[in-house]
Amino acid sequence: MSTACRTASTPMATTQRVPPRLLVVRRLTAVRPLLIAETVMTPPPFVEWLTGTGLLAWSHRSLRVLHSDLTVALAWEPSDADPILAVGVAPDLSRFALVGPRQVQVHSADGRVRWAVEHGRVLSTGWPRPSCHLAGDDLLWLFLPDASGDQLVVLDASAGGTEVDLRTLQTVEGFATFILDADRQHVGLHIAVGPETCLSYRWTTGDRRLVAGQTMNGCLADMNASGSFYLSMPHGSGWIAIRDVADDSARVERRYDDIPEFGDSDDYRMHETAAVVSDDWVMVGVATDQGDAEQHLLLSTRTLRPQTVMDYGIDMPQNSIRPAGGRGRWMTHDALLGVVRLWQLREPHTDEVEGQLGLW
Repeated sequence: MSTACRTASTPMATTQRVPPRLLVVRRLTAVRPLLIAETVMTPPPFVEWLTGTGLLAWSHRSLRVLHSDLTVALAWEPSDADPILAVGVAPDLSRFALVGPRQVQVHSADGRVRWAVEHGRVLSTGWPRPSCHLAGDDLLWLFLPDASGDQLVVLDASAGGTEVDLRTLQTVEGFATFILDADRQHVGLHIAVGPETCLSYRWTTGDRRLVAGQTMNGCLADMNASGSFYLSMPHGSGWIAIRDVADDSARVERRYDDIPEFGDSDDYRMHETAAVVSDDWVMVGVATDQGDAEQHLLLSTRTLRPQTVMDYGIDMPQNSIRPAGGRGRWMTHDALLGVVRLWQLREPHTDEVEGQLGLW
């Protein structure tokens, strides 16, 4: 749902004592999900799901957009030496945007440069890194990290990159993720700054100017397909929550170290990569200090109680969960091996709420 890359998030440390990692499997039913598609991409790229399109995979030297079955829809490799620092792709795949160390460029689908402008920074391939989102209304959203205050810039992609608006944000050298509403009329922006601070916003544009719709109280991680609620993951706060988009109220929230079946030990830690699987379910990852693998728990959006633990038949590395549109599917990404897999629950699930609707 985002057109900016996600990075491995900082794990949160718990404060209570817990049992060993395998106790999660013994307490919860293990479910083998259905593998829909699998692909290997090298060098290991950044990956994210594009709402209504498929998968965006990119590295500093190439980009690919894959259909929902992970077959290639668009592929491009630059001929110049400038590394790619951020990528945005139009919903109809007619053009894509690249952010480099000094320039922003918009290309047609065949790779030709439509226009290029200086973004006023000198950026490197390291931290901090920019983000971008190319919207269907010909607006290009840029997050530019800055030591004097991060900036959100909106450019007119149909007018050669003319600046539409600019806002200085309340963060310094953070990392941003763009997350779209289903109607594409609003843009969610989550900014993480180190292990303890985050800010999330919901923006829209009116008369080609930025309008700050609201500042979100939670740390925006993913949104459901209809855009009615979002998943807020802990980033310093220690709280995981399901929050209404309309008024930002919490439908349900828990301290992540108080989630039933696993939150009674300081050996566990929860990572912030997560996904809204459907209106009824979200997927989160937990790991222990006993190894590098993590377990993926399916939590009810009504109670944030875990229903099942995923049995993939293989170990999943930490921070491997990626959203995939919120319609019963999610992705996993092994950054070391470059393996991307698309998964789906095999059958409807129910939690402790009697009469709960199934997944479909």
